[in-house]
Amino acid sequence: MAKTEMSRTELHVKQGEPTRVQPAEETKKGLYFLSNLDQNIAVPVRTVYCFKSAYRANDNAAQVIKDSLSKILVPYYPMAGTLTISSEGKLIVQNPGEGAVLVEAEANCDIEEIGDLTKPDPQTLGKLVYNVPAAQNILEMPLMTVQVCYILRLSQKDHEWKTKYSPL
Repeated sequence: MAKTEMSRTELHVKQGEPTRVQPAEETKKGLYFLSNLDQNIAVPVRTVYCFKSAYRANDNAAQVIKDSLSKILVPYYPMAGTLTISSEGKLIVQNPGEGAVLVEAEANCDIEEIGDLTKPDPQTLGKLVYNVPAAQNILEMPLMTVQVCYILRLSQKDHEWKTKYSPL
């Protein structure tokens, strides 16, 4: 099996400061009780979504994602919270109204260099998802974090950085 270009160069991702995205409208705050099924599958799920805009530049991708996230947090307000443990020892969502976490980032590669996204390399793709520094377990993480990562490539023709893709 041929190795990808990414195996020869290390992926470097420069992350900005995390910010909080508030719901577009006032939502319920407080505790949200989980189903028995949710009690058994409380694990972080990290996903990467890639898109290429053929009709416009991706310069405003982070703002589009921020606006969309703000709107979707209205009906799905528990996603703006964190997990905690109830007095009965069950997982519950605590929603203090802080919002979801959004981070903008830049990566120094072309999308093809990341490799086959259907067979992800956790070490490489893990850099495209935001990890809360010093979080030791799921109780110390927000339920939703979004990282908008601009995939950049130094153009050999004119040596300018060009935004080509924006995965989440």
